[in-house]
Formats: sequence, C-alpha cells, structure tokens
Amino acid sequence: MARLWKKPENLSSWRKISVGMWKRPADPTIYGYETVDVEDLVAFLDEVSEACGEKVTMTAYMSKIISDIMTEYPKLNSIVVGNQVLQRESIDAFCQVAVANDSGGSADLSGTKLRNSDTMTLPEIAAKLHRRADRIRKGQDEEIEQTKSMLDKIPPLLLPKLMRVVDLLTYVVPFDLGKIGIRDDPFGSFMVTNCAPFDIRMGFAPLVPFARTPIVVLIGIVEDHVFVENGEPVVKKGSQMSFTADHRCFDGLQIGQLVRNIRARLEDPYRYYPDPSSYAPDADPSIDEEPGPDAPPPEASSSSKPVGS
Repeated sequence: MARLWKKPENLSSWRKISVGMWKRPADPTIYGYETVDVEDLVAFLDEVSEACGEKVTMTAYMSKIISDIMTEYPKLNSIVVGNQVLQRESIDAFCQVAVANDSGGSADLSGTKLRNSDTMTLPEIAAKLHRRADRIRKGQDEEIEQTKSMLDKIPPLLLPKLMRVVDLLTYVVPFDLGKIGIRDDPFGSFMVTNCAPFDIRMGFAPLVPFARTPIVVLIGIVEDHVFVENGEPVVKKGSQMSFTADHRCFDGLQIGQLVRNIRARLEDPYRYYPDPSSYAPDADPSIDEEPGPDAPPPEASSSSKPVGS
C-alpha cells in the first residue's frame, strides 16, 4: 500500500512541542455568535417591567424563549448519559449568578435552577430569579450554603475523584443523593449567563462536563450597533450573544432551529408574546393570550444585518 504522507522538512520546534502537549481532538463543543437587534426588546422589557412591577431582565427573557423553543422542538431538550443521547422529561433553566467572595476582590459563580420553566410566565421567571439570586448573594440559600460547606471539608486532591463518583451515581445509576445535600440533576436543560454586568461585550462560555447541560447561552452588553435596513445603515440597540452547544446532542438542523427561533423572538418580542399591559396584576385574563397565526415563523421574520460587528 502506498504511503499517503511523508515526514516534512524543517519541522519547527513549536510543532514538535505541540504534538507532545496535546492529544487528538475529542471535544464535541460547537461555538457560535451573532449581533442581535434588541431595540424593540429593550422597550418591550421596560414595558413588561412597568406593568408587572418586577424588573424583567434579558436573562429572564432568554430563559423564557429557550423554554418555549424546547416545548416546540422537544428533541432539543437532550442529555448524554453513558453512550446514549436521551430526552429529558422536563424543561429546566439554569441561570448563573455572580456572588461576592468573602475574601474580597473576587466573586464566586453560583446559579439557580428554574424547574419546569416552560410553564412559567415571563414575570414569574423574573421574580423567581430575583428572589433566589438575592438569597444566594446574602448567604441565605440553604442548598448553596450546604454545598459550599461540604466543599470546604473536602481535600482538593480528592475533589476530582469525588465529583466523578457523584456524577456516576447521579446520572448513570441513578441514585438519590438528596440526603447528603446533592441535588438531583442540579443544572437542567440549558444554561443562561449574562456578562453585561461585568461590561463584557461578548464572550464564549464553556460546556461544564459535570452539568451535562448541552446548551449554554451568553448575553453581552446592550449598546449601539450599526445594522443594515433596506440597504441603509441604521444605528440601533444591539447585543452580541454567543451559544455553546454539544455536538453529540445537536447537528446543523437542530442548531438552526434553535438559532432562528431565538433570533426571531429577540428581534420581535411583540409578535411572539402578549402585549406588555397584559402582565399587570389586575389585567383582564382574556388579554393574556399567546399570539396566534399572525406571528410569523422564524424563517419568515425579517432581521437586521449588523455591519462590522
């Protein structure tokens, strides 16, 4: 059989070192990002917040729309267990929360899981996030404090091995570890993290192996961007958002469904969700109805194209 390759001439020292440092690629991570027109969304969230009396953030809205998309496309709600891609029984959002560290000058990254987030309204998601985040930041969340206390007692050398055992017992066996303070599937269907409070325009979040969550969405700061509308440049509010996905769970078809639907709901919230006035506590329940056939499919929605962003 003929050789299909040969030894190159003058191989650099760096190439020799790099081959020794890295193994063959074995990472299924897919990254993507987009600059999204959020001019209407900013106004929509302000109106909803005023109507319901609860500050509705981009994180809450992103949690809502991904939950709704997973309801429409159930196969997106996946998890890898062993060598199988399985479908979760419930849709649960996980939103990350930055918590000040007692040592000062740094912060811990924690989070809160919203069980059955697909059944919640936008104000309900916002309210639950605010209450849970406030408890976490004040050190009043029993689950988080119990976990932190347990971690403080484990020697760093044993922690990686213990985490692998917990992962095995939680997902593969599975075994209820609630009595020792370890929640069942603590991270859920997808993660949402917002780096805008840190004045970060855009970033890429990693997939957390222990979480077994195949989708992570990261929201950047909202600022002026140049978009093209009808061939003309227009300055509007925009946000650079990224997603990280597990290729074992999704291919281009599923990722396309996810991205198109997220984009459509970010750019035109008024067509996909009830009028903001319907979220008022004393609003007529008959008003609070999801838009009907008038809401266009994501493929048909018009989107502004960013320029140089």
